[in-house]
Amino acid sequence: MAGLVEAVRASVDESCIARRCRTRGCTVGMKDAPRPNVLIKMDCRRLPIGGSDTRCDFMFISDDCVVALELKKGRAHASEIVEQLRAGARFADSIVPRDARVRFFPVAVFGGIRKEEREQFRRSNFLIRFRGKNEEVRLLECGQLMVDALRRS
Repeated sequence: MAGLVEAVRASVDESCIARRCRTRGCTVGMKDAPRPNVLIKMDCRRLPIGGSDTRCDFMFISDDCVVALELKKGRAHASEIVEQLRAGARFADSIVPRDARVRFFPVAVFGGIRKEEREQFRRSNFLIRFRGKNEEVRLLECGQLMVDALRRS
């Protein structure tokens, strides 16, 4: 039976696959990330998403986890990021087969964030819902590794 990564790769146009998780001067390192994996550039116009629909920056998928990522080097607003991560959760729900058992992680990556914005992510109306379960947004700083997001409890 094919794994989740293989199934997702087969359903996504090759031009939408990224080798690095980097945008606007902010990166997430892939060293020690679960393998096999696929990293999808969510701004790719060949994805089955409406052209003007809200979207997160990247979707990282391994055989047992799905990570929606929004990267912001400059000033970040929690409410905007949460909407982008929710859109990522909807996309993940549409592309990950229903029988796949995966953990879902919404991740906001920042170059810097004010304390007030950071605290908003802890509020219940800032949770991200994926397949019936609410997930708290995990926060990373630009330059951290993907495995750092997966380790946090």
